[in-house]
Amino acid sequence: MPKTWKNEPFEADPARARTLDAGWYLDPVVFELETERLFARTWQPVTKLRDIANTGDFIATDAAGQPIVVLRDKSNKIRAFYNVCPHRAGTLARGKGNRKSLQCTYHGWTFGLDGCLLNTPYFVQVEDFNPDDFHLREIRTDTWGPYVFINLDDNAAPIKDWWGDEFENSRGIDWSEWHLVDEREYIIDVNWKVYMDNYAEGYHVATAHPGLHREMSLDDLYVDTYRFHSTQRAVVKPPYIGNPANRRYSQPKPGDQICYHVLFPNFMIDDYPDNLSTNIIKPLSHNRILLKFDWWFKDDMDQASIDSMIEFADQVQYEDIAICNDVQRNLQSRAYDSGRFSGRYENGVHHFHALVHSFVNETEQIPGFEPQMQDSRY
Repeated sequence: MPKTWKNEPFEADPARARTLDAGWYLDPVVFELETERLFARTWQPVTKLRDIANTGDFIATDAAGQPIVVLRDKSNKIRAFYNVCPHRAGTLARGKGNRKSLQCTYHGWTFGLDGCLLNTPYFVQVEDFNPDDFHLREIRTDTWGPYVFINLDDNAAPIKDWWGDEFENSRGIDWSEWHLVDEREYIIDVNWKVYMDNYAEGYHVATAHPGLHREMSLDDLYVDTYRFHSTQRAVVKPPYIGNPANRRYSQPKPGDQICYHVLFPNFMIDDYPDNLSTNIIKPLSHNRILLKFDWWFKDDMDQASIDSMIEFADQVQYEDIAICNDVQRNLQSRAYDSGRFSGRYENGVHHFHALVHSFVNETEQIPGFEPQMQDSRY
């Protein structure tokens, strides 16, 4: 029998809390609520700045269950619109490219890059028609680093207040120092939260990631939680530990860290001493996701080192996919309903669950999550 969503109260203390029950991952009703109450109210990454660098550049995509088109208008402003013609719900744009205007693929109505209605061919014998009532409906946009985000909620705080400034102040990532080297996509048949849960903790590294475990130790792993993001950080093992031939970072510098950042709800950053990679989850259904990976390196990195790092990260990624596939299957088992958290290593997962629970239940006050940093030595 399929498991249904229980929606039980959520405990604020990770030492006492139980995880979200299996119905949160398996019940399609939950995904419908998440689409409307969570993804439609949070900042969703939709493209990179380089993909709409010029006037007229556009990309048709979807976010929070809605078809959208993102473009750069004649005043150099980034705009997003619902990719829906107000005449009779035709589609305005497909794929990506460059245009001087948007034309509906159904009846040919034409709109400026600012969304204003320009032309309605053969639209005759119509009374009381006001063109100003038929402009495209605009969606809020914002940028952070090299990425463009949209938010369907007109009242949501800007990204800098959501997590941008706080994250940059605490982590010091300067995107101008990095350039894009590779992009990859993975289709995974799991609920989006299964992947996020796995990403938000390093408790499994020693068991599931032998290559990564050679570089970092659970003894030096700490999880810091903030309002809308969390960070796992571990000092890279010193060079005298382990076989240097099996180490990626055989000669780490003092203070080198490996960090994994979760920016709620579905944007992640792998922060290594010599590269960054972003992970973006796009839920496709209650049990399928599209995972987008971008790798960023500095100009002084040689190609052999780049290829080696991407191979290393790809191995970790496929190890995680195998874990997530197992969990998705086992959530359906009669033997499992919900679990517990390690307050030391899984407080990031608890932080994520608390936010999901609050958004889905439309809690009036989203949890504040004052910054909680473990082990202040780092």
